[in-house]
Amino acid sequence: MKIKPGGKITDYLTKFYEKYTSTISLNKNLLLSGSVGFIVSLIVAYVSTKYSNDDFTTSTLTVISGFISSKVIFVILFHLDNKKKYTKTLTGKYNFDILKQIVTKMIFADAIFDIINNVSRFFILLELLRIEYQPVQAATVASIIASCLSYLAINLIVRRLHVFKFRKRLF
Repeated sequence: MKIKPGGKITDYLTKFYEKYTSTISLNKNLLLSGSVGFIVSLIVAYVSTKYSNDDFTTSTLTVISGFISSKVIFVILFHLDNKKKYTKTLTGKYNFDILKQIVTKMIFADAIFDIINNVSRFFILLELLRIEYQPVQAATVASIIASCLSYLAINLIVRRLHVFKFRKRLF
């Protein structure tokens, strides 16, 4: 009796990927867009401390710039990964019922993600700057802690809301 090398593990990983492919894709998009936002916020933190000694201004500019850049990248990546779910195969037109369900659920989940991420990052960054951390170090630590909290939250919310499962009619 021959056993394929890695057969059981490969089967398990394949089934896991097929079951959670949408969640994996969402996390990939969040990580990529978050990385862009992180890099932008580091640059803004560095530049803003050169021109301002106000910790509140530095913290505000850093969070806003990181937020805007990461949201633009996330929307583009999310659309590219999920357009086949709300596009009719034969005609290429959007299925607006499914699109509306995805957008409604994602707006809610993303709002919670953004609130947790930006509020926690703002206050952590502000406190780290007040206790004399260097701006780039403070932005790095604040981003990592806030990201961990917000990624945990969005994964729980997406799973609870069944974002990637559709019903015929929402209402």
